[in-house]
Amino acid sequence: MKKGKRVLLFLLAGLLLGGGYGYYQYNRKSPDVKAERAAITTNAPALVAAFSSDEPSANRKYVEKIIAVTGTVTGVKIDTAGQATVFLDGNDPMAAVTCSFYDTETATVKKLTPGQQVTVKGVCTGKLMDVVLNKCSIVH
Repeated sequence: MKKGKRVLLFLLAGLLLGGGYGYYQYNRKSPDVKAERAAITTNAPALVAAFSSDEPSANRKYVEKIIAVTGTVTGVKIDTAGQATVFLDGNDPMAAVTCSFYDTETATVKKLTPGQQVTVKGVCTGKLMDVVLNKCSIVH
């Protein structure tokens, strides 16, 4: 009977620890990219080239990290919901860097023009057709 109580106690402790960890993860706030320092600083052509030449290695280096990317604006898009997106030239006809911004950055993004040099800080989520940065803000 002692062995059964011990197993039950370990099970209960495991459930409590697992539940506590789950509660912590559920309520954890994601970092504010605007306030965080960039882990990596690069330029748009180098970032696109890294993903084009060796995507698994680039994923390990950049994905889920806050990076600052400097590049030439090729386009600005603001949808009907006010979501701002900036496209940076990657010196590759098949890929660019697509940056999706916080809603609070829309007014700043509206001032950008094609051909302008800009540094954008955001969380890299990998490459689809373009290299994607989310939760972006303009670095001043």
